[in-house]
Formats: sequence, structure tokens, C-alpha cells
Amino acid sequence: MSLLKERLRKARQEHGMSTEDVAKLFNEKGDKITSRSILSYELGEREPSTLYVRGLINYLQINPYWLLSNKGEMFDEEPKVQELPAKIDLSKLVFIPLMDMRLSAGYGAILQGRECVEDFVAFAEKWLSGVTLTKPEYLMAFTVSGDSMEGDIHDGDLVIANTVMNDLNNDGTYAVCIDDKFYVKILQRLPGNKVMVVSQNKTYQPFEVDLNCEHFKIIGKIIWSGKKTDC
Repeated sequence: MSLLKERLRKARQEHGMSTEDVAKLFNEKGDKITSRSILSYELGEREPSTLYVRGLINYLQINPYWLLSNKGEMFDEEPKVQELPAKIDLSKLVFIPLMDMRLSAGYGAILQGRECVEDFVAFAEKWLSGVTLTKPEYLMAFTVSGDSMEGDIHDGDLVIANTVMNDLNNDGTYAVCIDDKFYVKILQRLPGNKVMVVSQNKTYQPFEVDLNCEHFKIIGKIIWSGKKTDC
């Protein structure tokens, strides 16, 4: 599946336009944007502004469903594009960073640095508020790799972690950093400031960890998972 930043670039290139060309078009329409900003969106250095997403859809006639969720074709029938304003309020989109959990970058890097951000995933602000009241800047998304949580969360599923919920007040499913690698595990609080780390897949044996151990950090609680259905 292509990343959002790749679709942003493809939408521009399909029209044979440079970043300077697109910036000029936007500015002629009254939307202030620079070619450097556009390039940063395409490189995944910054989350795309809703102004830019709306402009690609309206000015370049890009199918919003393809652009935001990789569904359908890049160009859709004209009537569907024209119906967009009544159906989707692009100003109410929230972009959550999609972390590259394949990197062995360490706990500090994933919470503070931008080098672990692979892309951004768009969610409707209203929908997201029904999932959590936590501000979007404290949320991160990533794609699960592996079968240790099979039966609950599957390989390839998209999950959202709430980094505010990282003190293990309640047992549950969490994103954790163990020896600078990232996992999704069930955590169960034990006496003596210890935790039992459990996998949904019983092939993987549970193990005990001291919460004071510097090699084990809780990134945040998993508050939502989206199932992969196109396999």
C-alpha cells in the first residue's frame, strides 16, 4: 500500500507539474503555500496542511478517497468530485504521525524525534474524538508487524497508541520498547513494581519485567486498531 506522502507526489507528477508549478497554482487561487512546504509534505517531513489537501482535490481534480485512504482510482468521475464539499469537511481532518516501528531507534527517539515518522494518517476529528479525548499531538499510529498478538491484533493492522497513557494504571494492550525494539503486548501489573508481558499468541511465552528496568519502556496504550481486510 502506498503512503500518503507518495500519493501527494504522484498526484502532482501525474499532471506533469513541479513543486514550483503547484505552489504558483495555489497562490493564484489565493492559497499561500511555498514549493518548499510541498516538498516537505512529499518527503514526509511535515504533516500536510488541510489547505494543501483540499487544493489538490479541487484544483487538480484528485479523488479524495484515493488521496486520503488509497481507495479507488486517482481520478474519479466528475460528479463525485463535485459532491465532496457536502460530504467531507477537510478542515476537520487530523493527521496522526505513522511511526516506522521497524527502526531500532530507542524510546527517546520515537517520542521526541521526527526520524521515526514514516508518514501521516488522516482521521476525521469528530470520529477521533469518539475514540479519545486526548489531543492528537499525543497520539501516534503504526502498522503492526508479526503474529505475537494474532487473534486480537494481526500482522499488518493499523493501531493508534495514546502516549499519555503510559503509566500502567490499568492492565491492557500497550506499545512497548524492549531493548530499543518496539512491540505490541498485553501488560499485567504485578506486585513489587513489576509487570507480566503477555502475547495473545500462546506460542510466545509470557515473561516478567521490572518497571524500573532501563531496557523496558511503555510508549502508550493501544486505544484503537484497524483490521487489514484486503489480504
